Amino acid sequence: MNRMLRAAAPPRRAFRTGGHTVATVAVLYLLALPIAVWIRQDGLQAGANSFGHELQLALALLGGLVGLVAAAAVQRVGLDDGHGGAIRYANITSGHRTRVFEPSEVQSMTLHRAKDGRLRLTSTLELRLAPAAHRRWTTATLFDGDMSGDGRGEPLASIIRQVVQARPEVSLDSNLRALLAARRFGATLDR
Repeated sequence: MNRMLRAAAPPRRAFRTGGHTVATVAVLYLLALPIAVWIRQDGLQAGANSFGHELQLALALLGGLVGLVAAAAVQRVGLDDGHGGAIRYANITSGHRTRVFEPSEVQSMTLHRAKDGRLRLTSTLELRLAPAAHRRWTTATLFDGDMSGDGRGEPLASIIRQVVQARPEVSLDSNLRALLAARRFGATLDR
């Protein structure tokens, strides 16, 4: 029965992002761990904590930090290819609950680029949706799949393309207008 339901469903492209961010934070922490333990051990006096306790504390902090970064960085995005093409996402902004909306419901899009000098690891795409009776939220925030990317990476590029195709009159900010103009007129995009 489940196979029949899946076969009848429209095809969907799925993206999972954030794993590289979690791995990067874990590696950086593991590289800094021996230095921090050495500095702390150098400051220990007789009768103070032992080296084993320091290492246990450092590893517990690593686990907590990686868990927090994983909760903030991991997101799931699904794009339905059928008529209307619903967009599904779950990330930290939605409490990791799946939210679904149609591209035609988007009123405006804003791209906050990581390369603009703000304290961002990834670019974010903010979608303002028309109010609807079936949902209480009107903003969807999605993260770029590339660390320090500029919005050209997946899943943002596919979402931008799907929304503009469904609703060409959607309001765009200057970053998105420049990104779409470069693609429309055949300019080569430098990475």
